[in-house]
Amino acid sequence: MKIADLHIHSKLSDGVRSPEDIVDFVEKKGILDKMYITDHDNIEGSLRGKEHALSRKYNIEVGIGSEISTKDCHLVALDIKKDIKKGMGVVDTAKEIVDQGGFPILAHPMNPFLKMVHISGNKIVELLLKENVPFAIEVNGSLNYQTIPYKNGKILNKSSSISRTNLLAIHLADQNNIPIIGASDAHMLRVIGSAYTLYETNLIDDIKEDKVAYGFIFTNRKDGVPYLIYHTLVPIKTRYRKRISRIIPKVKNKKI
Repeated sequence: MKIADLHIHSKLSDGVRSPEDIVDFVEKKGILDKMYITDHDNIEGSLRGKEHALSRKYNIEVGIGSEISTKDCHLVALDIKKDIKKGMGVVDTAKEIVDQGGFPILAHPMNPFLKMVHISGNKIVELLLKENVPFAIEVNGSLNYQTIPYKNGKILNKSSSISRTNLLAIHLADQNNIPIIGASDAHMLRVIGSAYTLYETNLIDDIKEDKVAYGFIFTNRKDGVPYLIYHTLVPIKTRYRKRISRIIPKVKNKKI
């Protein structure tokens, strides 16, 4: 069996490392046979990653992909050929992915933090099944829990568990006979491969035929809830600075 991670972010969206750094890391570790860099709403990261792997004659296969921000949810688009417009409905986005010869993955469908802006995972599945669009559901390595208490530099004990969010996603897929894939949704190098997909020969064909398996690796991330600090403090200072400045214009000669 081969192993793949289908959902990785570079600094071209909200990750912290370049596509080239990511490919170098994965090749050096030898942890994957295939990977997709899936930055938000653009394929540039995956194109750069693939070009880098080919130029270095690496063993790792880099697929072209992106995580599309639909108005209803996030869809990971695998094996697409060009950028897909964000903000469309989930069905139209999924059909565009398929029209490009790609395959849509419903990313973290039961993530409670996205319920405020997206419709429910159950509703998304209902819409896609009604339109007979092929897709798979993701179990997400970044949403699992890990607690590692330290004292004087030594691990006292380690507790890891699959999150309720992932358990709900698995249940949703099983209820509707939808293939399940594992993907890390990594924004940092050490999280790559924290969830993965096992396949035999052709990844997309195996997903369509529901021949794949998924698994988890609980990586050494020192925070109890993955990305808790990164997704709250870091964005305010770095990733969202330009976005905030567009929303809140600067007021000259006025102290706040």
